[in-house]
Amino acid sequence: MSVGDMPLCDNHAHTNPVIGIGPRELARRFKREGGKFIVIVALLTWSLNLTPGNLDSVRKMYDITVESARIITEEGVRATAVIGLHPAEGYELLNRGWSRKDVWDFMTRGIDLAARYIKDGKAVGIGEIGRPHWNVPSDLMNFFNEIIMYGLNVAKDINAVVHLHLERNGTKTASSIIDMVRRVGNRPYSVVMHHAEPVSIDLAFSNEVMPSIPMGRKGEFEEAIKYGPRFTVESDFIDDPKRPGAVIPPWTLVRKLRNYVNNGTINDDFLRGLCVDNIERIYGIRID
Repeated sequence: MSVGDMPLCDNHAHTNPVIGIGPRELARRFKREGGKFIVIVALLTWSLNLTPGNLDSVRKMYDITVESARIITEEGVRATAVIGLHPAEGYELLNRGWSRKDVWDFMTRGIDLAARYIKDGKAVGIGEIGRPHWNVPSDLMNFFNEIIMYGLNVAKDINAVVHLHLERNGTKTASSIIDMVRRVGNRPYSVVMHHAEPVSIDLAFSNEVMPSIPMGRKGEFEEAIKYGPRFTVESDFIDDPKRPGAVIPPWTLVRKLRNYVNNGTINDDFLRGLCVDNIERIYGIRID
């Protein structure tokens, strides 16, 4: 398979037109390396110099995310937007003295706003919503789990995708999400476990939840492929010049994928499983 024919994808990335290279340059670099499809996910409000806890700022953040996906598509790379409030937004407001009721109201209003964008065809999914990946008391984790349940229910009602920000606790994490998805009844593979661990692949995929494996974590892709093409891949690029080594950029992700095919680590069919079949399972979009 030639470079131009490879269906190279990035299932979860961010772009920052305020402090970073922005969507147009991202698209050009991604396309130059053969990238075909990318999912652009909302950042944190303060990453865009916007105000935490302010719904107008959330609206501006969503608009920036949607416009970024449009610009990337204009540059010849297929892109789609996923919008929502990261759990760190709620955690920050709690630390500022907001009550849990006020945080609940704000976070769920952010989900409801995202749903309106999705109904209008501006985005395909809600995210990344979720729960802290850092240590918090169990009652606070339960609070964020209720926000996840709210988001899953909204997504079910509008047939939307969900990207979940989660702790990395292997099959325990996967089991808890599978249970939530079963209770709500979301469409198969419409719920994505962002930054998933390879050990969670079999359990998640066999229960119709999609693991998304970060390509920048050393050795994790090599571990993931032992489970077959039962996952997709992501860069989690944050487009922050102050943190250049935090994660790999999307163009490095697709270069790595291409090299894995060329050196025989995976074959063409395996790549198509990751970036064609599984992308179609999640989004209903076929990129080949």
